[in-house]
Amino acid sequence: MTLAEALVEVLAARGARRLFGIPGGGSSLDLMEAARRQGLDVVLARGETSAAIMAAVTGELTGTPGIAFTGIGPGAASAVNGVAYAALERAPMVLFTDGRASGPGISTHQVFDQGALFAPVTKDHARLRPEDGAARLASLLDTALAWPRGPVQVDLTSADSAAPAGNSANGLRPPLAKALAGNLDAARALLATARRPVILAGLEARDGEAPAALGRLADALACPVLCTYKAKGVFAETDPRAVGLFTGAEAERETLAQADLILFYGFDQIEMIPGRWDYAAPVLSLRRHAGRDGPIEPAVTLTGELPALVESITDAVKHGSWSTDEITALRDGMRRRLVLSGSGATSAAVTAAAQATAPAGCRLTVDAGAHMFSVLADWTAEAPHGVLKSNGLSTMGYALPAAIASALAEPDRPVLAVTGDGGQMMCLGELSTAARLGCRIVIAVINDAALSLIDIKQQRPQLPQLAVRTPAVDFAAIAEAQGVPGWRVENEGDLEAAFAKAWAADGPVLLDISCDASGYGAQLEPLRG
Repeated sequence: MTLAEALVEVLAARGARRLFGIPGGGSSLDLMEAARRQGLDVVLARGETSAAIMAAVTGELTGTPGIAFTGIGPGAASAVNGVAYAALERAPMVLFTDGRASGPGISTHQVFDQGALFAPVTKDHARLRPEDGAARLASLLDTALAWPRGPVQVDLTSADSAAPAGNSANGLRPPLAKALAGNLDAARALLATARRPVILAGLEARDGEAPAALGRLADALACPVLCTYKAKGVFAETDPRAVGLFTGAEAERETLAQADLILFYGFDQIEMIPGRWDYAAPVLSLRRHAGRDGPIEPAVTLTGELPALVESITDAVKHGSWSTDEITALRDGMRRRLVLSGSGATSAAVTAAAQATAPAGCRLTVDAGAHMFSVLADWTAEAPHGVLKSNGLSTMGYALPAAIASALAEPDRPVLAVTGDGGQMMCLGELSTAARLGCRIVIAVINDAALSLIDIKQQRPQLPQLAVRTPAVDFAAIAEAQGVPGWRVENEGDLEAAFAKAWAADGPVLLDISCDASGYGAQLEPLRG
């Protein structure tokens, strides 16, 4: 067995089903062939950034590390943004990069220290060698899966990948659950005296039994629940206690200001934008790991598996004093803050039409930009991972690669990818990837010919308009040229019919929607101040 074959065997044993990337001329060729023989899919992307995002999203959805591969030098460098996504979104993945051969007289062409490049955005990195490479990879996968989850990177030369492997990897096992840690008595005392608690659920709450445990905790506390963007759907938004989204800014202030205890449930502070946190209520944090990752210092932190943590504290809970009418008023107030004005088609109108026509179980992926505030506020999510968004990194060019990863991981689940014209321009080539793979995706491009969020920020200090607006692009024509049916939608009244027709298609469809951006500034003011 060659080292490449041994590595793929380790990946398959951990549940990997496909690799994403663009091959170079080195070890990636051996990895791809070994994957083919092992029955793993090899997905050719159009860009390394997109491939890394696809791998990271696969890791988030499946709970097993996503796999990406690149060539040496420029291929590796192009994957950095996708790996940064995995780091700041806590997504388990491994990136294989072609490595430089060692020895005298070896060319330095395309060579730089790839481990040093990825060190700031990975949990670990290594050069894999024949004698122990499989065992080392198994250890790296453990690292990727340990909370906080994240990416690892390995260099692999063509000579090493083709060489006979040494001892096989032993002890392939999932990470062990950690025992409960923290001051349980202090946590129970906080809960015993709280009468107006508020739960804030974050990205760690998405997996396994954690969402169900959140429901039990909310039942016991009978209190308002806020979810971060990554946790949207962890607590069903049709539940009367669901107030809305935690934006890290002004939208949730009315709710949190009334709390006498703020309970972080799987909340990772990496999801917070810079801003004020001046709430008087103490914070009780239930986490999967003990690392502090932001400016807020909880009064008490308990760590361990979230369902076990809930079980350990529920009997200390005293029924709160929140009334149904109070929670309803908070939810209505937040919705009023997020209303988007404008004439004709707006991102809010697009969201309403899409959800009114979407098949049951549709997943939403959303790109960064001004459109995302109303899209995320108006789309109703009922289940974990029902919405995918880059929040820790907030990268553009995300929605389409994430949608492709979703369609491959769950082929029977339809996906709506909502992106702005700026984000779509960053990953145009992946339209052909979606077409080639037959992914069931409806891509809605909010086309206002501007980087609208940056445009607003430029306008506030009354700076001259510069580098934020562009000539309009015909995305429908570009989609058609890459094998994706594309339709222009100019009028709000045509939206529902266009979406209904798009959902009836067997493969990807792109809707190029001319949208009104005039309301974004007024919407942003009450959100961000």
